[in-house]
Amino acid sequence: MNIIIFGAGKTGEYLARVFTSEGSDVTIVDKDGEKCRKIESAIDVTALEFDGIKKEFFNKDYFSNVDLFIAVTAVDELNITACTIAKKLGTGTTIARIRNEDYDQFKDLIDLSAEGIDLIIHPEKELTKELINLVSYPEALDIYNISKGELYILSTEIKKDSPFLGRSLKDISKDKNINLENYRVVFVEKGIETIIPKGRYVFEEKDKVYFISLKDHINQFFSTIGCDYKRGRDIMINGWGDVSKTLAVELERIGGFNVKLILNDRKKAEQLSEILTDTLVVVGEATDMDILATEGIIDMDFYLALTGNDEANMVSSLLASHLDVKRTITRIEETTYLPISKTIGLGRCINSSIATTNAIMRFFKHGKVVSSSTFKGINIDAITFKIDGDSKCIGKPISSLKFPGDTIIGAITRDDNFFIPAGNNEILPGDEIIVFTTRDLVPKIEKMFGN
Repeated sequence: MNIIIFGAGKTGEYLARVFTSEGSDVTIVDKDGEKCRKIESAIDVTALEFDGIKKEFFNKDYFSNVDLFIAVTAVDELNITACTIAKKLGTGTTIARIRNEDYDQFKDLIDLSAEGIDLIIHPEKELTKELINLVSYPEALDIYNISKGELYILSTEIKKDSPFLGRSLKDISKDKNINLENYRVVFVEKGIETIIPKGRYVFEEKDKVYFISLKDHINQFFSTIGCDYKRGRDIMINGWGDVSKTLAVELERIGGFNVKLILNDRKKAEQLSEILTDTLVVVGEATDMDILATEGIIDMDFYLALTGNDEANMVSSLLASHLDVKRTITRIEETTYLPISKTIGLGRCINSSIATTNAIMRFFKHGKVVSSSTFKGINIDAITFKIDGDSKCIGKPISSLKFPGDTIIGAITRDDNFFIPAGNNEILPGDEIIVFTTRDLVPKIEKMFGN
């Protein structure tokens, strides 16, 4: 697959890493020559230095062979223009990142899809969706929507009183008091190691367990694994930006939350106070302990560090944890910090590059891959494969399939219905099979499902 990524910022680099790991031919373009050389030396990509829209780069002979063009520069207008030109030159699919949500005000006047843009990504909206999910399911350490948003991947920690503790997956599956019919454990984080568990795997305290479930069965799983569901109502948001603003507006719309928003700009605080009717807006610094204490941080169910500074977010979240705040959510834009965040006890983290990538992967189809999702700091992906009518797997029970390496089937979509399959379930034409595996095994699994 031939892919061009227009813009070599954090999101562009992350996308390049994801697509090259799946074996795609990736070209990344940016005006910063030093950045291009750095990425080219670190990743197996072709990096080109071009400033803006140049005819030397945008030519029909080259773009007619491009399967996917993704524009993620810092300038919305440049992303829109680049996608429009790429589509007219014959590119298969074009995707533009647009940060300025004011464009939505003119969607009745300007049809960007008619201009050749197949998908528009608003990173702040994607992050807001993730934050709403996290505060809605307080026992979840992470939460992801996959497969058109109908299925959820959630994680939680094995605690001392969990019925899973000290037992094998095989033993648990035989327990009549534990119903695993509506959800499935798909992988486990044990320290810095990620494991796709087999039947003999024994759960230990502090294992971080990821499971797949339909929304209606999420609370049932938390109850099964020994987590009591209790919705958190008191939320402190620290930091100004589109995510904080959009989140506060959405929390007011949902209702039932007591929200305090702290930012260090008095003028913006006054502007927000006019928009937010049920949110208390406070002027202060993100790491000022006196401000946090005065505003009652120790009584909060959630503390959300959403400033534009990774280090300030990490420090303030650690301070909140030290003050026994039940749950913290930290915005970290530097992806190399994410593995570190786990070792220092930061808890839940969000990242716009990963949120943007997952939105793209859910949308873009290639070969037998319908969609895919990545997870923060983990080398396992959720890949959805489409089974064609001539697949050699049709009619075979799942237990007879010999997957390469560490791979597990999480769920199957059949006739727009999702279910967690058992070993005796047979593969049928049109099935969409959600597989959890490492990216390097995707071509082998795609071949296995082939004709």
